[in-house]
Amino acid sequence: MISPLPTADDSGDARRAAGRDAGTDAGIVTAIEMMYLIIFMLAAMVLFAYLGRLHAAGVQVSNTAQSAARAASLATDAAAGADAAQDAVDQSTLVSRCSTPPVADLMWDTSSTGTWQGGSVTVTVRCRLDNDSLSGIWTPGARTVVVSDTQPIDRYQR
Repeated sequence: MISPLPTADDSGDARRAAGRDAGTDAGIVTAIEMMYLIIFMLAAMVLFAYLGRLHAAGVQVSNTAQSAARAASLATDAAAGADAAQDAVDQSTLVSRCSTPPVADLMWDTSSTGTWQGGSVTVTVRCRLDNDSLSGIWTPGARTVVVSDTQPIDRYQR
């Protein structure tokens, strides 16, 4: 048997029969649900800010490593190249971002004739970043960003 459609005078009985009581929630978001949403959004915003600042620091270390490798490749020998690489790192804006002074390590490969000219130079830059400088709020610990860049040494430079 098919039940009849509810009429205007028995609408309360029809709602109760359908499982909806007259005093229940009608789909409105409550304050507790909004509080959870706000907390989640704030945590996500801090996480995205942290990741964005970490990426920006990585790009800055990468640019400094490339500058240091290029400066070392223009030097006349390995000792002058190591000094030029460290000078390039010290003159960069990376010094203000790192919690400890950034370090440039130089490695070089000889040319086919065994000399400095015509070889390649690789500079590795290390920068230690405190987590609280990245996130904007106090967080313990630190991250070390390490980037290497290789540049050819001009064969005909004297």
